[in-house]
Amino acid sequence: RTGEIQKQLQELVFQEPKRKRVYALEEGVDYSKEDLETSYGENKTSRYNPSLERKLVLTRLGPCDDNNSQYIDRVFQDSRIQSLLHSAKSNSEETTSTSPPGKNLIRTSSIRLPSSPYNLLTVDQVLRYLLPTTKEESNIRDPVIEEIPSSFEVAGHIAHVNLREEALPYKYLIGKAILEKNQSKIRVVVNKIGNIENEFRTFPMEILAGEGLDLDEVDRLCAYDANPKYGQNSEESTVQFKIGPEHESLMQVELKEHGCRFQLDFAKVYWNSRLQGEHGRLVKQIVEDAARKCSNDHQNQTSPTSIRECIVADAMAGVGPFAVPLTSALAPHYHETPIVCHANDLNPISFQYLQQNAKLNKCFQGRLEMYNLDGREFIHNMNHKGLEIDHFIMNLPAMAPEFLDAFRGWNFKIKSYPDGSTLQQRPIVHLHCFGEKAKCSDEVARVETQVLRRCETALGCPGCLSSEEKREKNDVRIRVVRDVGPRKNMLCVSFILPVEVAKVKKIVLIKTNENGKRERGEENVPKSQKLKISILN
Repeated sequence: RTGEIQKQLQELVFQEPKRKRVYALEEGVDYSKEDLETSYGENKTSRYNPSLERKLVLTRLGPCDDNNSQYIDRVFQDSRIQSLLHSAKSNSEETTSTSPPGKNLIRTSSIRLPSSPYNLLTVDQVLRYLLPTTKEESNIRDPVIEEIPSSFEVAGHIAHVNLREEALPYKYLIGKAILEKNQSKIRVVVNKIGNIENEFRTFPMEILAGEGLDLDEVDRLCAYDANPKYGQNSEESTVQFKIGPEHESLMQVELKEHGCRFQLDFAKVYWNSRLQGEHGRLVKQIVEDAARKCSNDHQNQTSPTSIRECIVADAMAGVGPFAVPLTSALAPHYHETPIVCHANDLNPISFQYLQQNAKLNKCFQGRLEMYNLDGREFIHNMNHKGLEIDHFIMNLPAMAPEFLDAFRGWNFKIKSYPDGSTLQQRPIVHLHCFGEKAKCSDEVARVETQVLRRCETALGCPGCLSSEEKREKNDVRIRVVRDVGPRKNMLCVSFILPVEVAKVKKIVLIKTNENGKRERGEENVPKSQKLKISILN
């Protein structure tokens, strides 16, 4: 019976590591004597036994009121609790033999538990206790926290949070709680203080707790009760300990993902541990597709040496979350499913770590080719080299759809088979981007069409992806990767490159003086400014 009730009330039941939620009636401290009254009067046949009763501890929703013995916590007002109590009252006549005289089998009660040791509390529990979540708990000048900021991303020994504006006055308190509850693996807590606005996908950060920060200063800023000026408009809420050159060694991390080791500078390259699932999903999809094509080639070819490798082009490869597991000699598919990856990133520091991670994971030359080029230049380069690309990966959510213009005027290769038949070689494009979050199922089609039209505009082929006929012909698939905000999702759009792009006029790339970046130009730009696409050997 206790287990059934716990299942019914699972969201209301007390949850705390290493703490019981079910107690025998005689256990605990300071029980209400009323619960133990067993005065039967003339009823000498009652089978009521206090030792068989249990108290199920619920999560307190209201403040503790030691001065009011009649205080009833608002958790008892929950409809599920009320339903149980009403049901027990209706059946009271049938259960009087196993419950105290005049009382229901299920009834409200109270129990005083010993205070929870700090080391048993989670980050969420600590912050719920310390941060004001209602106007009654907050002073006039202090913001109310609507959502407890207890979640964080971990990259090696770094915990990364992205605090909302309302939480900024309490940022050092939040950082200290995260650090103290994860001391075995976290050395520093950082907060993002700007958007990803540059082509390298990096953003400015500040230190909230841990190494690189004066602990006495953190304690002073966290001393909320001792500092009457502390609040939304105080100087303390705007103080920032920005990450700079002096923190370079602290930002060097090593982590593991899908059996591969990655080294990187968290402040200078783009890395998001929350995309680990997406990295694994896409790698698995490409490997399975390569294995299927390899099997088909074995059936169609007479010589094993004529089996073609699966070729992948990663235009925004970063430090290699896709390229490294696809080509590592330590990967289980390495010998049976040959995959060659051409990986590129514009950020020279990302390119250095890509090379470093390739060595760490035994990604040999011939299987992994690396480039430090602009994304559009890289895509043009792949076509000029005459490579039969099977998959293009474009993981640049903020701008990837606009880079599709590099496929305009694409020169499709023709694949010949022994039986004399031919097939146009069309690569599959996997593109990550941000999209509007659909409020209901009826809006999904509208949001998807919106994203596909953005892709069509860049490709220069209106209707080549969004129409029902073209979606089926080009195997268009859209999936939500993760929730990134109240109104925004990260999406993965996969499609076979439409044949219509071959007839669109190819864009011209012109030289710029900034970080080797290439921009679109017009056909009539001076010849000296046009980008010469070199064939990399």
